[in-house]
Amino acid sequence: MKRFAHYIVLGTLSLCTFSCRPMGDELLSYGQNDNQSYALAGKSYAGEFKALWQAMNENYCIWDFETEQGLDWDKVYATYLPQFEALDDTTQHKRVSDMEFQALYEQILNPLHDGHINLSIKNLQTGRYIKIAPSAARIRAERGSENQLDNNTPLSLDAYVAGKVAQYPVLAYDHTGSTDICFELIESTCARASLGAQAYMARIDSLGGPDESNHAFYAAAHNLDSLARELCGSIASARFMSPSYRLTFKNRLGQAYNALCSTYALLGEQIGVPLVPIDRSLFDDLLGTIQFALFKGNIAYLRLGRCGLTPYLEPSKQTHDTTTQLYAYQQAVNRVWHHWFDTIQSLHSAGTLGGVILDMRCNNGGYVNDYKYLLGALLPSGGFESHTLRVKNGTGRLDFAPLIPFTCPTYEGEHAVIESEPIVVLCNSASISMAENTSWGVTRLPNGALIGTRTYGALSALNADPSDYSATYSGAFGEAGVTPVCGYVPKYVCLYPDENGNLRPLESIGITPTKEVPLDAALWETGNRDNQLEAALDYISQ
Repeated sequence: MKRFAHYIVLGTLSLCTFSCRPMGDELLSYGQNDNQSYALAGKSYAGEFKALWQAMNENYCIWDFETEQGLDWDKVYATYLPQFEALDDTTQHKRVSDMEFQALYEQILNPLHDGHINLSIKNLQTGRYIKIAPSAARIRAERGSENQLDNNTPLSLDAYVAGKVAQYPVLAYDHTGSTDICFELIESTCARASLGAQAYMARIDSLGGPDESNHAFYAAAHNLDSLARELCGSIASARFMSPSYRLTFKNRLGQAYNALCSTYALLGEQIGVPLVPIDRSLFDDLLGTIQFALFKGNIAYLRLGRCGLTPYLEPSKQTHDTTTQLYAYQQAVNRVWHHWFDTIQSLHSAGTLGGVILDMRCNNGGYVNDYKYLLGALLPSGGFESHTLRVKNGTGRLDFAPLIPFTCPTYEGEHAVIESEPIVVLCNSASISMAENTSWGVTRLPNGALIGTRTYGALSALNADPSDYSATYSGAFGEAGVTPVCGYVPKYVCLYPDENGNLRPLESIGITPTKEVPLDAALWETGNRDNQLEAALDYISQ
C-alpha cells in the first residue's frame, strides 16, 4: 500500500500490541487510499464507529498515557458499540439528529488528552459531518478561571506607545499585520467605490434617470454602493473583536470583498475606481501580526499573532514580484523582525541591552522553523536540544521507534548570543503548540524565565502534509469530505522530563510558568494596562 512505501524501519521500543476485540482486521490500514477500511462505515453507524475506533487504535500515539489517566479503549468499544447498533435498528425508526450524534461522540472522545486531535465523523442520516476537538472542552472544564481561551488577554500596546503609562515608556515601536493590511485595502477601496457609485447615479439622475442604455449599470451602481458601505461597517465592528476572531473574520470579509471585485469589475472601470482583489496569500497568512517595542531600560519586546514568520523571513520562500501585495507584506514583516533583532544586536554590542521579552500569549502555534527567528535568534547557531520525540512505527498501540532527541533550529547568521541579559517569554492558556515549545525552551536557560499562566497543552508535532502516508504509521487517517470518518492526530509525541527525570508527554497539561502571574482583566478594561507585560518588564528591571 501507498502508506508503507519508502519506509525505513528504525526498530521499536515495544512490540506490545493489544486489543481484546474478537475481530480479524487488526492489520487493516486506515490511510485515505484504503477504501475497503471505510466500506462498512458508509452504510451503518456501527460500521462507522468500528472504523473510527480501529483507526484511532492504530494511529493515536499516546495510548500509554491515556491508560495511566484511566482510559480503557477496549472498554470504550464494548460500551458504545451496542449504542451504535441500536441506531442502526430500523425497527425503531430512529432519527439521529446532528446534536444527538455530536453528544454521543463527545462522550467517547472528550476524555482523550492530546491537544491537537481533530476528528470529523459523518452523520449518515443527515449527510453532515460533526467536528470533535476534545482539548478545548477539557481545558475549559478543568481550569476554570485560569483558562484564557476566550482571548481577552490585552495584546495591544497602544496605551504604552501613546505614553499613557508613564512608568513603562516605549522608546521605539514598529508593527505590521495581514489583518490590518486587508482591512485597510477593503475600507479604502470600498469607500471610494461607494462615492464613485453615488456620483455615477447622481449623474444619471441629473440627465433624467436611467434608460435602456444605462439601466443595468445604474442598478449595479446601487448594489455596489450598498455592499461597499456594508463592508465598511463590518470593518468598523471588527475593530472591537478579539485578535483571534479578527483573524478569522478577516478571511470571511476578504472573500466577500473579492467577490464584490469580481462581480463589479466592469462597473469599477466605468466609475474610475479599480476594484483590485486581495492577494489570496494574505487570507492564508499564518502570522497575523508582528509587533516590536523597545521599552525603557532597553528591553526589546516582540509579539507574534502566530508562529508564521518562516514564509516571510526564509530566503527560499520569499517572492520577488514587487508588484504584489504579498511582496509588500513580506517586506513589512522583514522590517519589523529586523527592527527587533538588529536592536538587540546593537544594544548587546554596546553593553546596554536590558533584556528581551517574547510575547507568545494567544499564539496557537505554526512553523517549527520559526524557532530560529524567535528564541533561536538569541542562542548559538547549530541548534538547541529541546526535548525528545517518540514516533509510532507500527499499527499496534505501543509500536514505537527508538526515542529521538529533538533539536530546535537556531539562527544561522552571525549574531550575538544573549547569555547574561534576562530573556522572558510571556504565555497563557491560549499559548499552543510551537508557542509552548518556545515557552519550554526558555525555562531551560539559566537567564530565562516564563511568566504568565500555564500553557494550553498541545505540544506534540503534526504531520505537515496529512495526505502523505509514505513514511508514517500516524499523523492522519481518512480524507475530509470523502471518507465517513477522518482524523488529524499528532505524528510525533513530544516528551519532557518531569521532576524525577522521567520523560512524559504534557498533553492537556502544558508548561507551568516559572513565575505565575494571572491576568488582571479589570486593570486592562479600566486603564488599558497589561499586568503580565508589566510583570515581565519589572522582572527584567529588578
